[in-house]
Amino acid sequence: MRVSRSDGAELAAEVIGEAGHPLLLLVAGADCSMDWWRPEFCAELVALGLRVIRYDQRGTGETTLGPRGTRREGLPTALGDALAVLDAAQAIDAAAAGSGPAAGTAADARADAHWVAFSAGGWVAQLAALDHPDRVRSLTLISTRPTGPGSADPDLPAVADRLAATWAHPRPEPDWTDEAAVVDHLVDVDRDYAGDEFDEEHERAIWTATVRRSPGMHRDEGGADVFDATVRWRERLGSLRVPTTVLHGTADPLFPLGNGEALAREIPGARFAWMPGVGHELPPRAWRAVVDAVASPR
Repeated sequence: MRVSRSDGAELAAEVIGEAGHPLLLLVAGADCSMDWWRPEFCAELVALGLRVIRYDQRGTGETTLGPRGTRREGLPTALGDALAVLDAAQAIDAAAAGSGPAAGTAADARADAHWVAFSAGGWVAQLAALDHPDRVRSLTLISTRPTGPGSADPDLPAVADRLAATWAHPRPEPDWTDEAAVVDHLVDVDRDYAGDEFDEEHERAIWTATVRRSPGMHRDEGGADVFDATVRWRERLGSLRVPTTVLHGTADPLFPLGNGEALAREIPGARFAWMPGVGHELPPRAWRAVVDAVASPR
Protein backbone atom coordinates (compact mmCIF):
# COMPACT_ATOMS: atom_id res chain seq x y z
CA MET A 1 0.00 0.00 0.00
CA ARG A 2 1.24 3.50 -0.88
CA VAL A 3 -0.18 6.59 0.81
CA SER A 4 0.50 10.03 -0.65
CA ARG A 5 0.83 13.02 1.67
CA SER A 6 0.19 16.66 0.87
CA ASP A 7 3.86 17.61 1.23
CA GLY A 8 4.89 15.13 -1.44
CA ALA A 9 6.01 12.28 0.80
CA GLU A 10 4.78 8.80 -0.05
CA LEU A 11 4.30 6.33 2.80
CA ALA A 12 4.80 2.60 2.34
CA ALA A 13 2.51 0.40 4.41
CA GLU A 14 1.25 -3.17 4.64
CA VAL A 15 -2.13 -4.47 5.78
CA ILE A 16 -2.26 -8.02 7.12
CA GLY A 17 -5.33 -10.06 8.02
CA GLU A 18 -8.94 -10.45 6.93
CA ALA A 19 -10.75 -7.46 5.48
CA GLY A 20 -13.55 -6.30 7.74
CA HIS A 21 -11.84 -7.26 10.98
CA PRO A 22 -11.11 -4.48 13.50
CA LEU A 23 -8.01 -2.52 12.57
CA LEU A 24 -4.85 -2.43 14.67
CA LEU A 25 -2.23 0.18 13.83
CA LEU A 26 1.42 -0.45 14.73
CA VAL A 27 3.41 2.76 15.25
CA ALA A 28 7.15 2.16 15.58
CA GLY A 29 9.77 4.45 17.07
CA ALA A 30 11.78 7.13 15.29
CA ASP A 31 13.78 5.97 12.28
CA CYS A 32 12.14 2.54 12.31
CA SER A 33 10.80 0.78 9.25
CA MET A 34 7.81 -1.56 9.25
CA ASP A 35 10.32 -4.43 9.48
CA TRP A 36 10.71 -3.55 13.16
CA TRP A 37 7.32 -5.27 13.62
CA ARG A 38 8.29 -8.80 12.66
CA PRO A 39 5.90 -10.88 10.52
CA GLU A 40 5.67 -13.52 13.27
CA PHE A 41 4.59 -10.87 15.77
CA CYS A 42 2.01 -9.50 13.35
CA ALA A 43 0.68 -13.03 12.83
CA GLU A 44 0.03 -13.36 16.57
CA LEU A 45 -2.06 -10.19 16.48
CA VAL A 46 -3.93 -11.32 13.36
CA ALA A 47 -4.77 -14.54 15.22
CA LEU A 48 -6.76 -12.39 17.68
CA GLY A 49 -9.15 -11.53 14.85
CA LEU A 50 -7.54 -8.21 13.96
CA ARG A 51 -6.43 -6.59 10.71
CA VAL A 52 -2.92 -5.33 11.33
CA ILE A 53 -1.30 -2.30 9.72
CA ARG A 54 2.42 -1.60 9.78
CA TYR A 55 4.27 1.13 7.88
CA ASP A 56 7.65 2.68 7.22
CA GLN A 57 8.34 5.89 9.11
CA ARG A 58 9.57 8.82 7.04
CA GLY A 59 13.05 8.26 5.68
CA THR A 60 12.97 4.51 6.37
CA GLY A 61 12.25 1.50 4.21
CA GLU A 62 10.29 2.52 1.13
CA THR A 63 8.72 5.67 2.57
CA THR A 64 10.10 8.75 0.84
CA LEU A 65 10.93 12.08 2.41
CA GLY A 66 9.25 14.10 -0.33
CA PRO A 67 10.70 16.76 -2.65
CA ARG A 68 13.19 19.32 -1.37
CA GLY A 69 11.52 22.41 0.01
CA THR A 70 8.56 20.45 1.39
CA ARG A 71 10.04 17.78 3.65
CA ARG A 72 8.50 17.79 7.11
CA GLU A 73 9.40 16.21 10.41
CA GLY A 74 8.06 16.28 13.96
CA LEU A 75 5.21 14.85 16.00
CA PRO A 76 2.33 16.65 14.21
CA THR A 77 3.64 15.33 10.89
CA ALA A 78 4.10 11.85 12.35
CA LEU A 79 0.54 11.91 13.69
CA GLY A 80 -0.81 13.00 10.32
CA ASP A 81 1.08 10.16 8.66
CA ALA A 82 -0.35 7.59 11.07
CA LEU A 83 -3.91 8.79 10.53
CA ALA A 84 -3.42 8.84 6.76
CA VAL A 85 -2.21 5.23 6.78
CA LEU A 86 -5.19 4.24 8.93
CA ASP A 87 -7.64 5.91 6.57
CA ALA A 88 -6.02 4.28 3.54
CA ALA A 89 -6.36 0.85 5.11
CA GLN A 90 -10.04 1.46 5.78
CA ALA A 91 -10.55 2.64 2.21
CA ILE A 92 -9.09 -0.62 0.92
CA ASP A 93 -11.55 -2.58 3.04
CA ALA A 94 -14.45 -0.40 1.87
CA ALA A 95 -13.49 -0.96 -1.75
CA ALA A 96 -13.24 -4.69 -1.19
CA ALA A 97 -16.75 -4.67 0.28
CA GLY A 98 -18.21 -3.43 -3.01
CA SER A 99 -19.38 -0.23 -4.59
CA GLY A 100 -22.89 0.04 -3.13
CA PRO A 101 -24.18 2.60 -0.62
CA ALA A 102 -22.82 0.65 2.34
CA ALA A 103 -19.33 0.73 0.89
CA GLY A 104 -19.57 4.47 0.28
CA THR A 105 -20.66 5.04 3.85
CA ALA A 106 -17.72 2.99 5.14
CA ALA A 107 -15.30 4.93 2.95
CA ASP A 108 -16.59 8.25 4.25
CA ALA A 109 -16.41 7.28 7.94
CA ARG A 110 -13.37 8.15 10.00
CA ALA A 111 -11.31 5.03 10.55
CA ASP A 112 -10.53 3.93 14.08
CA ALA A 113 -8.18 1.27 15.38
CA HIS A 114 -6.43 -0.26 18.32
CA TRP A 115 -3.04 1.49 18.53
CA VAL A 116 0.13 -0.35 19.57
CA ALA A 117 3.04 2.06 19.75
CA PHE A 118 6.69 1.96 20.78
CA SER A 119 9.00 4.74 22.03
CA ALA A 120 8.46 7.91 19.93
CA GLY A 121 5.54 6.09 18.35
CA GLY A 122 4.01 6.15 21.82
CA TRP A 123 4.07 9.94 21.69
CA VAL A 124 2.17 9.83 18.42
CA ALA A 125 -0.40 7.44 19.88
CA GLN A 126 -0.92 9.58 22.99
CA LEU A 127 -1.56 12.63 20.79
CA ALA A 128 -3.95 10.61 18.64
CA ALA A 129 -5.97 9.61 21.70
CA LEU A 130 -6.03 13.17 23.02
CA ASP A 131 -6.74 15.04 19.79
CA HIS A 132 -8.65 12.39 17.84
CA PRO A 133 -10.35 10.18 20.45
CA ASP A 134 -12.80 8.86 17.86
CA ARG A 135 -9.86 7.26 16.03
CA VAL A 136 -8.54 5.23 18.96
CA ARG A 137 -10.22 2.09 20.35
CA SER A 138 -7.42 1.24 22.77
CA LEU A 139 -3.80 2.11 23.49
CA THR A 140 -0.89 -0.23 24.14
CA LEU A 141 2.08 2.01 24.91
CA ILE A 142 5.50 0.35 24.98
CA SER A 143 8.75 1.83 26.32
CA THR A 144 7.64 5.44 26.09
CA ARG A 145 7.01 8.40 28.41
CA PRO A 146 4.53 11.26 28.95
CA THR A 147 6.81 13.93 27.46
CA GLY A 148 8.23 14.34 23.99
CA PRO A 149 11.66 15.01 22.47
CA GLY A 150 14.31 16.70 24.56
CA SER A 151 15.18 16.50 28.22
CA ALA A 152 12.88 14.60 30.55
CA ASP A 153 10.80 16.46 33.13
CA PRO A 154 12.65 16.75 36.46
CA ASP A 155 10.52 14.03 38.07
CA LEU A 156 11.29 11.51 35.31
CA PRO A 157 14.49 9.44 35.25
CA ALA A 158 16.98 10.54 32.61
CA VAL A 159 18.97 8.41 30.20
CA ALA A 160 21.03 5.72 31.91
CA ASP A 161 24.72 6.44 32.34
CA ARG A 162 25.75 3.49 30.20
CA LEU A 163 23.82 4.80 27.20
CA ALA A 164 24.96 8.38 27.73
CA ALA A 165 28.54 7.12 27.67
CA THR A 166 28.05 5.51 24.26
CA TRP A 167 26.58 8.74 22.91
CA ALA A 168 29.69 10.57 24.06
CA HIS A 169 31.83 8.22 21.98
CA PRO A 170 29.74 7.27 18.92
CA ARG A 171 30.76 4.45 16.65
CA PRO A 172 32.35 5.37 13.32
CA GLU A 173 29.87 5.37 10.47
CA PRO A 174 29.99 2.42 8.08
CA ASP A 175 30.43 2.47 4.33
CA TRP A 176 26.80 3.17 3.48
CA THR A 177 27.22 1.52 0.07
CA ASP A 178 28.13 -1.80 1.73
CA GLU A 179 24.86 -3.40 2.81
CA ALA A 180 26.48 -5.98 5.08
CA ALA A 181 28.51 -3.29 6.83
CA VAL A 182 25.39 -1.15 7.29
CA VAL A 183 23.50 -4.05 8.87
CA ASP A 184 26.42 -4.79 11.21
CA HIS A 185 26.59 -1.13 12.25
CA LEU A 186 22.87 -0.85 12.96
CA VAL A 187 22.84 -4.08 14.95
CA ASP A 188 25.73 -2.78 17.05
CA VAL A 189 23.86 0.48 17.71
CA ASP A 190 20.82 -1.49 18.87
CA ARG A 191 23.05 -3.44 21.22
CA ASP A 192 23.54 -0.23 23.24
CA TYR A 193 19.78 0.00 23.85
CA ALA A 194 19.27 -3.62 24.83
CA GLY A 195 18.42 -4.96 28.25
CA ASP A 196 19.85 -7.90 30.10
CA GLU A 197 19.99 -10.09 27.00
CA PHE A 198 20.67 -8.93 23.45
CA ASP A 199 18.81 -10.92 20.79
CA GLU A 200 21.20 -10.36 17.91
CA GLU A 201 19.38 -12.73 15.57
CA HIS A 202 16.16 -10.75 16.01
CA GLU A 203 17.82 -7.37 15.47
CA ARG A 204 19.78 -8.63 12.48
CA ALA A 205 16.56 -9.86 10.86
CA ILE A 206 15.03 -6.39 11.25
CA TRP A 207 17.93 -4.54 9.69
CA THR A 208 18.60 -7.07 6.96
CA ALA A 209 15.02 -6.68 5.76
CA THR A 210 15.14 -2.89 6.04
CA VAL A 211 18.43 -2.46 4.20
CA ARG A 212 17.35 -4.91 1.51
CA ARG A 213 14.29 -2.77 0.80
CA SER A 214 16.15 0.53 1.10
CA PRO A 215 19.81 0.03 0.17
CA GLY A 216 20.72 3.72 0.37
CA MET A 217 18.86 4.25 3.65
CA HIS A 218 17.69 7.60 2.19
CA ARG A 219 21.06 9.13 2.98
CA ASP A 220 21.22 10.88 -0.40
CA GLU A 221 17.89 12.64 0.08
CA GLY A 222 18.84 15.17 2.75
CA GLY A 223 16.84 16.05 5.83
CA ALA A 224 13.59 17.79 6.60
CA ASP A 225 13.01 21.40 5.54
CA VAL A 226 10.24 22.06 8.06
CA PHE A 227 10.40 20.94 11.68
CA ASP A 228 7.01 21.07 13.36
CA ALA A 229 7.06 22.70 16.77
CA THR A 230 7.29 20.25 19.65
CA VAL A 231 4.01 20.02 21.52
CA ARG A 232 3.44 19.25 25.19
CA TRP A 233 0.59 17.04 26.32
CA ARG A 234 1.48 15.57 29.73
CA GLU A 235 -0.92 17.84 31.60
CA ARG A 236 -3.79 16.63 29.40
CA LEU A 237 -3.37 12.91 30.03
CA GLY A 238 -5.90 12.96 32.86
CA SER A 239 -8.64 13.61 30.30
CA LEU A 240 -8.03 10.34 28.43
CA ARG A 241 -10.86 7.82 28.50
CA VAL A 242 -9.29 5.23 26.23
CA PRO A 243 -8.55 1.69 27.49
CA THR A 244 -4.79 1.79 28.00
CA THR A 245 -2.00 -0.61 28.86
CA VAL A 246 1.53 0.66 29.47
CA LEU A 247 4.36 -1.87 29.08
CA HIS A 248 7.92 -1.04 30.03
CA GLY A 249 11.20 -2.90 30.21
CA THR A 250 12.87 -2.96 33.60
CA ALA A 251 16.28 -2.48 31.93
CA ASP A 252 15.38 0.32 29.49
CA PRO A 253 18.44 2.64 29.26
CA LEU A 254 16.81 5.34 27.12
CA PHE A 255 13.58 5.80 29.07
CA PRO A 256 14.25 4.10 32.41
CA LEU A 257 11.37 2.35 34.13
CA GLY A 258 10.06 5.36 36.05
CA ASN A 259 9.00 6.96 32.77
CA GLY A 260 6.52 4.21 32.02
CA GLU A 261 5.30 4.11 35.61
CA ALA A 262 4.62 7.86 35.53
CA LEU A 263 2.78 7.55 32.23
CA ALA A 264 0.50 4.84 33.59
CA ARG A 265 -0.27 6.87 36.73
CA GLU A 266 -1.40 9.85 34.70
CA ILE A 267 -3.81 8.02 32.38
CA PRO A 268 -7.06 7.20 34.24
CA GLY A 269 -7.58 3.46 34.58
CA ALA A 270 -4.38 2.53 32.77
CA ARG A 271 -2.89 -0.87 33.46
CA PHE A 272 0.89 -1.13 33.92
CA ALA A 273 3.04 -4.19 33.32
CA TRP A 274 6.78 -4.70 33.62
CA MET A 275 8.78 -6.53 30.97
CA PRO A 276 11.56 -8.07 33.10
CA GLY A 277 15.07 -7.57 31.78
CA VAL A 278 13.90 -5.87 28.58
CA GLY A 279 15.65 -2.72 27.38
CA HIS A 280 14.55 -0.17 24.80
CA GLU A 281 13.54 -2.91 22.40
CA LEU A 282 10.84 -5.46 21.70
CA PRO A 283 12.49 -8.88 21.44
CA PRO A 284 10.39 -12.00 20.86
CA ARG A 285 10.47 -12.87 24.56
CA ALA A 286 8.39 -9.73 25.19
CA TRP A 287 5.79 -10.30 22.46
CA ARG A 288 3.40 -12.26 24.67
CA ALA A 289 2.98 -9.28 27.01
CA VAL A 290 1.94 -7.10 24.09
CA VAL A 291 -0.41 -9.66 22.57
CA ASP A 292 -2.07 -10.23 25.95
CA ALA A 293 -2.53 -6.48 26.42
CA VAL A 294 -4.18 -6.16 23.02
CA ALA A 295 -6.38 -9.19 23.65
CA SER A 296 -7.71 -7.77 26.93
CA PRO A 297 -7.74 -3.96 26.76
CA ARG A 298 -9.05 -2.01 29.71
